[in-house]
Amino acid sequence: MWMKDKKRVRFQRAKFRESNKELNNPGCGWYHIYPFVLQNPPELSLEETRNCIVTDSREENLVLVRIDIGAFQSCEIPKEALEAVSEIFHLFRVSQKQMIVRFTYDSKGRGMEKEPQSMDLIKKHMEQLGEIICRFAADILVLQGIFVGSWGEMHHSKFLAVSDMSELICSLYRAVKGDCCLAVRTPEQWRSITDYKKTEQGLKDRMGLFNDGIFGSPTDLGTYREGAREKELMWQKYFADAAPNGGEVIAGERPVGYRQAAEEMQSMHLSYLNSSYQQRQLDYWKNERVKERGCWEGLSGYEYIGRHLGSRFVICSARVSKRYLEVVIENHGFSGFYEEAELFLIIEENTGKTVLRDVKANDSEWKSEKRIVLWIPLAAVETEAAESKVFLQMRRKRDHKIIRFANEGADDRVLLGIGKYR
Repeated sequence: MWMKDKKRVRFQRAKFRESNKELNNPGCGWYHIYPFVLQNPPELSLEETRNCIVTDSREENLVLVRIDIGAFQSCEIPKEALEAVSEIFHLFRVSQKQMIVRFTYDSKGRGMEKEPQSMDLIKKHMEQLGEIICRFAADILVLQGIFVGSWGEMHHSKFLAVSDMSELICSLYRAVKGDCCLAVRTPEQWRSITDYKKTEQGLKDRMGLFNDGIFGSPTDLGTYREGAREKELMWQKYFADAAPNGGEVIAGERPVGYRQAAEEMQSMHLSYLNSSYQQRQLDYWKNERVKERGCWEGLSGYEYIGRHLGSRFVICSARVSKRYLEVVIENHGFSGFYEEAELFLIIEENTGKTVLRDVKANDSEWKSEKRIVLWIPLAAVETEAAESKVFLQMRRKRDHKIIRFANEGADDRVLLGIGKYR
């Protein structure tokens, strides 16, 4: 309760409970992979891909677009092939799918054989493709890899010395003008590159990890050194939450239960996962049931994991404290929110008038497992109406897409409470 114009204003806060609903927020979730092989000269038909997007990816926000440019192992990429890349990106833009993009010289596990002999040519290819990537940067979540290695996964390549990796990823970073987040395969590669004295300033805050061997072996199929997995997971927990991380799960000798998987994915800060590979492990989660009491009880392990990919913001409380409305928000997702966000109070007066007001927030606080406290001046809540409903809304700043809260009863906004004059 507080005073305004010698009248008492009572704030009746709403009830806040976490929901288990799927949020479908941008920038996170399950994805399907769409591989393309560019020919020389290019022959590109996108009709089958268009149909697959409608059937396979209908419920997903993300796609992984893997483009094999191995046909240009010894030459620059011709104009016609660059136009084909643009057509591919445009297809996913109009389909409203955000892209995880990987360029590679190899799609058959023959990285050494298929990649160029000269690093200068790789850098030239990055420069050529960078112009297209910049035009579609708003549609790209992350660029995986530095073009080299089998399947573009940064293994089985002659360009994996620290100096070479640093030079290539810095070339890619400059080619895309820092507009896209980048990702490398292993924590060791991440540390080596960011510690290297010639690495670009700013890259550290724009580089994540992609792990295509999650649970496949004690080393995640070479992602970690022998015996170092637990240590690396701890490192990721504290130091790898600045850019989107993701990958694929692999069925090892024994399937991994959803509870253990979720704990490790929390440490990895995963934002995205392949929804079709590897099916034996994914089916295991689909057949599990969450037994813990609470909003998740009865859902499948697959649903539990999927709904924690990326950020998942829950409003826990709202109360009047001195001159402020204090709102407490927790992030129950595996990862942070990596773009600029904007918050608004939406005030619906009983007169029928609606007022929209900005709420200041620190973007750096929207990390995984963090509690965010908003201190909103009471002046932002006050109106001339006898009664007003106060809502909170969150949007992605660059395109104003709604970031939904995981509260019961919430849609594109959450009721904080009702203010009444007495």
